[in-house]
Amino acid sequence: MPWGVEAHSAPHGMGMNHPPKVTLTHPAHFDDRPMTDFASSLQGQRAPDFSLPAGPDRQLSLSRLRGEPVVLAFYPADWSPVCGDQMSLYQAVMPEFSRYGATVLGISVDGVWCHRAFAEDRGIGFPLLSDFEPKGEVARMYHAYRLPEGVAERALFVLDRDGYVAWSYLSPPNINPGADGILAALEALTHERQAVI
Repeated sequence: MPWGVEAHSAPHGMGMNHPPKVTLTHPAHFDDRPMTDFASSLQGQRAPDFSLPAGPDRQLSLSRLRGEPVVLAFYPADWSPVCGDQMSLYQAVMPEFSRYGATVLGISVDGVWCHRAFAEDRGIGFPLLSDFEPKGEVARMYHAYRLPEGVAERALFVLDRDGYVAWSYLSPPNINPGADGILAALEALTHERQAVI
């Protein structure tokens, strides 16, 4: 599936009755704003656009992905045990994501060469984007930057075909959020789209 799509129309109330919304259990902050704002801060809004390195000589822009659902999976670090399990799980369930026509993007503050080694080691075929410089700039835009550690939160976003945030979830950093919430959100988007058509 191509990398780079832009999203589509208004959210139609999407995300109101879907998999668990975030309940924060750790003291992270974004620009001095408690992370308890995470669940509602972007829900139903157009996802902030960005362009990040997807490799040493490749850039990926979110706006180019409009027209298909997009899963943004922010995570703290490539080589941490939980992150490795989480990204490997998403690779394993890629056929399910593909069934919904969804593009999956992993995002952390690691550099492109670290991402490349990690992807090769774990057999990950979807893009791992480097939010390295300015450090965590995109994570901050999504209220998913963890201070004082200086890494991305373990945060998930499902964007609809028009680029609106349909669902989001923030997991404690030491817990793999799995794929069930993502798949339920993608299923809900499919039903919503069929109802409109």
